[in-house]
Amino acid sequence: MPVTLTKIIDGKPVVSDDLTNEVQAIQCPRCEQTYRLGYSDTEWHRVKDWLQLAAKAIRKEHDLRHEAPTIPLEWPGIRRR
Repeated sequence: MPVTLTKIIDGKPVVSDDLTNEVQAIQCPRCEQTYRLGYSDTEWHRVKDWLQLAAKAIRKEHDLRHEAPTIPLEWPGIRRR
């Protein structure tokens, strides 16, 4: 169930991944930094929900100055060890 936000600089992702699907670029509401939401084939039916989680994660990442090249997203209620 991998879903990630990947930072985009000059129109290209900072790191490559093996996720087969992606959504349009998502921009931080507080600055000009953009990300792309990449997701696996098993997550296509939750894209709308992942976009909401992505928006929250981007706002949180803004406070950290967008230093991370990717932001991993996790579905609420799932605890990984």
